[in-house]
Amino acid sequence: MTSHALILKAISDRVEADEARNRLFDEADRRYAVIAETGQTIPWSEMRRYLERRVAGETTEPPAARPLAE
Repeated sequence: MTSHALILKAISDRVEADEARNRLFDEADRRYAVIAETGQTIPWSEMRRYLERRVAGETTEPPAARPLAE
């Protein structure tokens, strides 16, 4: 690989990483806006238990959202 190609690859990788990070921030902003609007959340402990059961192949009801505890 030439030094020019290596530099172009590094730039491309950096741009892709920045775009992925920006998508993550955008998604976090959207989710926070829903929480702020509805006041409804699902505790992480319940969501984690649900996801672990799903990964294990179990059929389970998703946890219900409820008012954010202050």
